[in-house]
Amino acid sequence: MLEVLTAFIVTFLTTPLVIKLGSSLGISGIDIHKPWKPLVPKTGGLAITLGAVIGLLLNFSLGGGVLAGVVSLSCLIAAAIGFVEDFREEINPKLKPLLLVLSSLPILLAGTFVPRPVIPFLGKTRLYRVYPIMILLSYPIVCNAVNSIDVLNGSMALTSLPFFAMSMVIFYLRGNYQALILSAIFLASLLAFIPYNKYPAKVFSGNSGSLFVGAAIASMAIVGRIEIAAIIALLPQIMNEMHIIFSLGGIKSAKKFKSRPLKMENNLLTASEESDAPITLLRMLCAKAKVDERSAVYAMAIISLFTAFLGLITDLLFIEGAL
Repeated sequence: MLEVLTAFIVTFLTTPLVIKLGSSLGISGIDIHKPWKPLVPKTGGLAITLGAVIGLLLNFSLGGGVLAGVVSLSCLIAAAIGFVEDFREEINPKLKPLLLVLSSLPILLAGTFVPRPVIPFLGKTRLYRVYPIMILLSYPIVCNAVNSIDVLNGSMALTSLPFFAMSMVIFYLRGNYQALILSAIFLASLLAFIPYNKYPAKVFSGNSGSLFVGAAIASMAIVGRIEIAAIIALLPQIMNEMHIIFSLGGIKSAKKFKSRPLKMENNLLTASEESDAPITLLRMLCAKAKVDERSAVYAMAIISLFTAFLGLITDLLFIEGAL
C-alpha cells in the first residue's frame, strides 16, 4: 500500500504550496457564505491531482498493470478542463459537457470495461453497442454532479469519500485488489486535502479538483463494474445537478442569475424565498431553517454516506452473485 501512503503525503505536503501559488497569482474565489467574504485560493485541485496521480503512477510502476495508467489519464483530462476554467473565465456551460466527454476516451480506447453490467432483477445484460455510449455520457454527468455540490467548505470532499469507501468494500469482497488500491489512492488524497478545505477553508478544490474527483468516480464505477452501486451512491449529487438544470430551465450558468439558492441571516444559512432562485440540495436542507455552514456540510455528508450504504447493500444482494 505504498502508493496509497504516497498519495496522502504528497497531497498533504503540496496543499500549502498550492495555497501560496493561488494567492500569489490571484487565482482566488470569494467565500460567499461568510459575512466577511474572504478571498480563498481555488488551486486545491492541483494538490489532489498531484497526490492521486503520483500514487497511480507508482502503482503502475510497481506492476499494477495498465489500469492505473488509463484511469490517471482519464482523470487528468477532466482536471485539465477544470484548470482552464479556474485560470480564466467560466467555460460555456453547454460546451463543458462536450469537453468532458474526452475524459472517457482512455477507458474506451484501452477497452478497460465490460459491456455486460448486472442490473437488479434483470441479471447480466449484453449492452455491446449501448454501453460505450453510456461511458461517453457518464463523465459529463458525474463530473458536473460532483462539481455542483462543491458549494460549502469541505462539501465536495466529504460527500465524495463515501463512494470510495463503498467501492473499497465491494472490491475487497470481490477479490479485486487492483481496483481496491486505486480507490484507496483517491480516498487517501481526499483525506489529506480535507484539513485545508474544511471550515473555515484555507483553499478551495476549484473546478480542477471537483472534475478530477468526478472523473475518478466515473472511472472506478466503470473499470470496477460497480455501475449500479455508483448510481445509488451518487443520488445526492445527481439529483442536486438535475434540480439545478430544471430550475434554471436548461444547462445554464447559475452565475448569470441574480437570485441565489441561499441567503445569510445572523451568520446562518437559510433558503432563499425567491421563486426564481435555483433549487439545490442545500436549499432544500435549509428550507424554513437556519443552519450553520458546518452542520449543513455534515448533513450532506450523512446523506451521501446513507446512499453509499444503500449502494453497497444493493451490490451485495443483487450484483455480487450474478457476476
